[in-house]
Amino acid sequence: MVCPLCGGNSIGKVGNSQFYCWDCFVEFTLQKNKVTVYEVGDDGSLLPYNREQSQIIAGGS
Repeated sequence: MVCPLCGGNSIGKVGNSQFYCWDCFVEFTLQKNKVTVYEVGDDGSLLPYNREQSQIIAGGS
């Protein structure tokens, strides 16, 4: 299995159809041919992945 976001293969299973990528630090679910990607919040909550917001934060802006 590979990460749908970064293509990395350091994937861990965290629940039924839930996986965590150790390369880009996102969690994702697989349900009926649909992949949903989440960012893990500081408090452990799952937040819908937002590529634009992540790039702004990563860029330091």
